[in-house]
Amino acid sequence: MKVLITGANGNLATGLIPLLEGRHALRLSDLRPVPPPFHGHAFVRADVRRPEELLRAVEGMDVVVHTPAWHGIHLRERSERDFWEVNVDGTFNVLQAAVAGGAGKVVWISSTSVRTRENIYGLSKVLGEGLCAYHHQRHGLRCLVLRPGNFTPYRSNREYGERLARGGVDRRDVHQAAALAVENETVEYGVFVVLQEMPYTPVDVEAWPADPAAVLERHVPGARRLVERYAISLPERISPPDITPAREALGYRPRYTFLSFLRELADRDTAGDAAVWLDGGQ
Repeated sequence: MKVLITGANGNLATGLIPLLEGRHALRLSDLRPVPPPFHGHAFVRADVRRPEELLRAVEGMDVVVHTPAWHGIHLRERSERDFWEVNVDGTFNVLQAAVAGGAGKVVWISSTSVRTRENIYGLSKVLGEGLCAYHHQRHGLRCLVLRPGNFTPYRSNREYGERLARGGVDRRDVHQAAALAVENETVEYGVFVVLQEMPYTPVDVEAWPADPAAVLERHVPGARRLVERYAISLPERISPPDITPAREALGYRPRYTFLSFLRELADRDTAGDAAVWLDGGQ
């Protein structure tokens, strides 16, 4: 297939490209040229706020993966108009370009923030999902919408682990889901939650508020000592997500959880470099 990836320099695209290259003909698009590892792919400079530039980028493509957006971490530095122009107008422009250019499918990256709608970021994702639904219903455009949790770059492995404890998702699992969505041949329209697969039982969920370390200990022997020794912050409650639709329709199989983080921390602890590892990041 011929696949256009917008926002090719971004956190999602840079991990998705290696999963698709060699299997599909890729065209990359962004405001800035892509780094040397991706120079072998066709590149079209395009600003998602400019419809005419997107039309050039989409022409001849079968699938568009649309990734550019301002995120929650940008709320303090970007205005509401910035969010609207990139997240809402940009999404509309891409969907319109896909219809006009003959691309049969768009994979669009939403967010679990649609559940809160407490700021312009969440609202922009609600509206983006609505635009995808409209273009499917009105124009017959296949739209696969992915709703990942927080997978933005992290400053340290400690932050990464604590994010997983609160229900975040590893970026590598988001890359997997996006690649599966690109290659899916059956779904005409769908919204798929992309999160980790928490192996907690209903008993674990009920017991967590009273003693979370005891719950973790049942899954990872030695977890209590690790949490206490390295002062890992835990949420007050846990709520395992339902990723069944993504599993059944896309074949999504997330690999990374807070428990896998604890197991790596245990290995680091044995090797004697856990504290240094926790302070390191991406």
